Amino acid sequence: MRKIIFLLFIPFLLFAYKIDIKKWDRHYTFYQFLKDYKIPVKIYYNLTPTIKREVRHINNGTVFFILKDNNNFKQALIPLNSEQQIQIIKKGNKFITKIVPIIYDTSTKKISITINRYLSYDIYRATGSNLLTHKLINIFSDKVNFKAIPKGTVINAVYEEKSRFGKIKDIKILFASIKNNYYHYMAFLNPNDGRYYDEHAKSLKGMFLPAPLRYKRISSYFGMRFHPILHKWRMHDGIDFVNRIGTPIHSVADGKIIYKGWIRGYGRVVKIKHKNGYITLYAHLHGWPRGIYNGKWIKQGQIIGYLGNSGLSTGPHLHFGVMHYGRWINPLKIKNSARITLWGKARKKYLSYIKNFIKENNIALK
Repeated sequence: MRKIIFLLFIPFLLFAYKIDIKKWDRHYTFYQFLKDYKIPVKIYYNLTPTIKREVRHINNGTVFFILKDNNNFKQALIPLNSEQQIQIIKKGNKFITKIVPIIYDTSTKKISITINRYLSYDIYRATGSNLLTHKLINIFSDKVNFKAIPKGTVINAVYEEKSRFGKIKDIKILFASIKNNYYHYMAFLNPNDGRYYDEHAKSLKGMFLPAPLRYKRISSYFGMRFHPILHKWRMHDGIDFVNRIGTPIHSVADGKIIYKGWIRGYGRVVKIKHKNGYITLYAHLHGWPRGIYNGKWIKQGQIIGYLGNSGLSTGPHLHFGVMHYGRWINPLKIKNSARITLWGKARKKYLSYIKNFIKENNIALK
């Protein structure tokens, strides 16, 4: 990352200009940034609709760079997401904007760890990263009870590590296995769809997560009920998960946001369209994280809101609904109703890929 900054700034660095490194505050806006550095607001209006959304939702704590000459603005680099940054250059009285890639230091690593104490401790001790533990748990959560993983369990993994300024920014697991005297599970990242499958082309997870959040209890199930506010019998088209206000809500599957806003009794909601005719509804939200907007593509497990008490609600909870081809269905049944197995050309392509991957990385299947 330092390399790309220096390369972008090099015409100015030759004249010993100064670089300020700053952090984007949660209350800071792109408009305020333009105002602070006396940049014309028309810069914003000339951006594409997609980039406009990005600059409106720059994450809290984002590190950005300002190049100055005797306290006069010359150039800025502001990351918009994990892949792109906006570059603003002042030439005379004109300002030029460009969208340029963020370059990370990327390395491929292999580990083999025996669990002697507990998973997170042993992995952190071997790698210096907690992120790897979270990624492994996410991959195998439908297969393994990580609260009772036996001592002596062997974890093997091949992964790509992305770092910036010496700090690990992301980890992408390409292969992982968990083996002990009771079970042996393997997972390969399929580059064609981004999901994890075993050596037989069966997904380790269903299309859906079992629940969109960590919850304390279910206060109301799918079906007819006596409404606690309207005081009459009516159909309850979802289930209500109870937890504290602000609890993160995750999308249960990959999909596209088709509505973010307010719907009468539901309060603040997010609706996501998934493949195979599914739509999920997340209601009574307290709010949304930055970067959540209509038309945005969402990955399974991504945070799309926070538990709240908006709309017609007797207390903090999430109303979670699932529609299949226009009909509401019981959300508790979706986990087992949409398992994924590759067939046909997709299966042949995947099996050919992992055959080469196994050979290149000397992976033992037994």
